[in-house]
Amino acid sequence: MESKLLDAFNAGRGRAGDAPGLAEGVAAAAQHHPGVRADLAAFARRVGEVVATDGDLAKVHLPDLYLAFACVHGDEAAIRTFSHVHLPRIQEWVAHVDRSTAFADDVRQEVSRRLLVGHEGPPQIGGYSGRGALGAFVRVFATRLARKMKRRKADQADRHREEPDGGLPSPDLDPELALLRRKFAREFAEAFRTALSELGPDERNVLKLHYLDGLSIDEVGVAYRVSRATAARWLAKARGRVADETRRLVAERLGPSAPNGASLLALVQSQLDASLMKMLR
Repeated sequence: MESKLLDAFNAGRGRAGDAPGLAEGVAAAAQHHPGVRADLAAFARRVGEVVATDGDLAKVHLPDLYLAFACVHGDEAAIRTFSHVHLPRIQEWVAHVDRSTAFADDVRQEVSRRLLVGHEGPPQIGGYSGRGALGAFVRVFATRLARKMKRRKADQADRHREEPDGGLPSPDLDPELALLRRKFAREFAEAFRTALSELGPDERNVLKLHYLDGLSIDEVGVAYRVSRATAARWLAKARGRVADETRRLVAERLGPSAPNGASLLALVQSQLDASLMKMLR
């Protein structure tokens, strides 16, 4: 075992003397996570890359680096371990940005997606080098992301205040629907926002993955590790909840002046996808 690991290090970096105790450290890191499986020779090369930059194996948090390495390569036990240990602490870590549970849930979902699935590239947990604890890396990542998300929400709120119709798009509509849209634009915008706010974190995240990040139903399934049929059902259910709640709220708020059922349904359906893309930002 030790000979193979050192050979792998030599092949990757060319100087085994740069990392005395590499084989033992790699073996100990794997034993620290007995249910996690990763290619130890490949992990040894990863450690060699880190040590070639840092120059001191003793400074590398090998068990944490091993867990992150296994997550990058899709080991389910590693992903479960990471999620169980680190994701529950995100609400505590981002409380200074926003103390609400809903905001923390959104940050947690986004951290999980970016670190474990990827965002415009491979899983970003691959950027963890083992210098410092993995928890500290996740905390910094979550805090930075929370601040960006908070700024984005503030910018969106500013845009809504500047747009009298709440930001609803203006797709080509038949004359009757166009007239209804102009007449009840504010009521529809408020109803859409309320309907979205009542979704659970997973429902919002599924919609964001599809409408904001452009993931196909297949890709949403991959992100959540479920079948395409399940992902499609989740997406349809979330869209349906938004549409149904929007119709109910508009009818409730407008009372007798609300459009008839068929017209109301047509207007909501004509605005739904574009409004989701606008209001989920």
